[in-house]
Amino acid sequence: MDYKKIALGLLGLFAIYSIISSPSQAADLVQVVFEWISELARAIGDVMSDLLDDASSSE
Repeated sequence: MDYKKIALGLLGLFAIYSIISSPSQAADLVQVVFEWISELARAIGDVMSDLLDDASSSE
């Protein structure tokens, strides 16, 4: 028996139930997650930019 597939299926069913039962809260959660991902990507870009600037200025 593949417990990973069962767990993912149950998680998917819970997500669908949550969306159907309270769509406004689900939308708020999705917005927060996308904002967090956006901030993370921006921070990684800033770090990479700083690293490239430091590498080019040391030459």
